[in-house]
Amino acid sequence: MRYIVSAPAALHADIQLPASKSISNRALILHALAHGNITPCNLSDCDDTQVMVRALEDAPEHIDILAAGTAMRFLTAYLSVTPGSRIITGTPRMQQRPIRLLVDALRQLGAQIEYVGNDGFPPLRITGTELKGEELSLAGNVSSQYISALLMIGAVLPKGLRLYLTGDIISRP
Repeated sequence: MRYIVSAPAALHADIQLPASKSISNRALILHALAHGNITPCNLSDCDDTQVMVRALEDAPEHIDILAAGTAMRFLTAYLSVTPGSRIITGTPRMQQRPIRLLVDALRQLGAQIEYVGNDGFPPLRITGTELKGEELSLAGNVSSQYISALLMIGAVLPKGLRLYLTGDIISRP
């Protein structure tokens, strides 16, 4: 399967989103990447979305996403293309959840990400930069959140992103 993602010249639309954590967090990241001036509404009021809103609005140097796995994955990709250096961490349990596949993929694109603690796990020190890569290949059985995180930032990469998924795809929208 082959995906090519690039940014349109302009997009003007009103979209009514359900108050889903998954959709809310994706909408917030896309809004931030687009430097939107109209804040998405009807967002989920779950912890994951509240953490995401605080991280994107406040842009602190140290981001504690608590136990929000969705926020960890999406913010890792987002911070890779956002100017500045930040540490993203979470609860002790979050620091046991693997993120190596996403970090390795982002590094292939040119991301500057370091493990602050144990290799392959949060916390991460991310220094945002313009990523130069334009093509990735991932196993199709990875988390859909890894795939979404990469596809969302693909729109702001200078040459877009071609993402190839190999093998069986287990997470379909």
